[in-house]
Amino acid sequence: MKRSTLRLGIFGLLILASASSWGCGGASTNTVPANTKPVVETKPSKATFLAVGDIMLSRGVARLIDREGELAPFNSLAGVFRSTDFNFGNLETPVSGNDSLIGKGLVFNTRKKDVEGLVQFNFKIVGLANNHALDQGVAGLRHTMAFLPGKGIEYVGVGESPEEAWKGKIVTANGVKIGFIAASYSSYNDGGTGRNPFVARIEDVELMRNSIASLRNEGCQFVVVAMHAGIEYTRRPHQPQIDFGHAAIDNGADMVIGAHPHWIQTIENYRGKYIFYSLGNFIFDQRKPDTMEGLMLKISVAHDGGVNVEKTARLEQVELLPVIVERFGAPRSTTAAESAAIVRKIGVTDPILLPK
Repeated sequence: MKRSTLRLGIFGLLILASASSWGCGGASTNTVPANTKPVVETKPSKATFLAVGDIMLSRGVARLIDREGELAPFNSLAGVFRSTDFNFGNLETPVSGNDSLIGKGLVFNTRKKDVEGLVQFNFKIVGLANNHALDQGVAGLRHTMAFLPGKGIEYVGVGESPEEAWKGKIVTANGVKIGFIAASYSSYNDGGTGRNPFVARIEDVELMRNSIASLRNEGCQFVVVAMHAGIEYTRRPHQPQIDFGHAAIDNGADMVIGAHPHWIQTIENYRGKYIFYSLGNFIFDQRKPDTMEGLMLKISVAHDGGVNVEKTARLEQVELLPVIVERFGAPRSTTAAESAAIVRKIGVTDPILLPK
């Protein structure tokens, strides 16, 4: 009996020791050290968006809308707009809230109904940093800033302070996060010399650097900087455009897209990243031949996926899609011959641009 009791006692101690080593429910076997990253698998994904040049829904374009309806400037390219995940452009007019004004001369205004084409054709974000931002004063700009998000359109390039004007926005498509920033050479339609807090300026490189870094911290995978600058009606960029484009890439941007000259301008590959100095007009009522030509960019950004990899995206390709603007503001696709003639003006022979 004594030997049996002793054996039972030892057996009981072993059971207690085993139980204490496992803990309640065996939890200790599932404990992950604090410095161990969980295994995360990311699936491959791709986003495609259009970038277009100057959109001006005022003057002759407003009269076109009155004749043919709110979608008239956009209808010819409906299929292209709907082939992408979202679209982006430079909105070169305030939406002031005063629907009795359609703009006159070089002072623009867009009626609230006239943005319906942007809504219907998937323009999820626009740049407002340009020399017409204050055509209807600060009140007109503030109305624009309040009105567009209510229609599902985000904006970049303007705000109540320089820091707010430089704040980027992210559009997420198919899991790919694409960030946008916009800046202008001026906030006045005469090119003015004054500084105001409402429009991001291309001279403020430090604020641009901070904005790009902030977007990256928010998980942005591909950064586009929109630039409104240059000498009107010229084919090549001037030095401030070049300096700003290079600074944007040097500070972490993946692409720079320009507007303002009203002509398409040359393209530069700088440090493996594309700078499109001017896409020309997109929806505008100018009637001289070169102002009636523009470029759309169909941009594809991809992420290859993988296990425990940083979720960064890469440029897959850019397709150049020339347009001809007719009827005082309605762009249309071009024939093969027209396309070749347009891109030849900027020294391009292949409309598909690949990463370099």
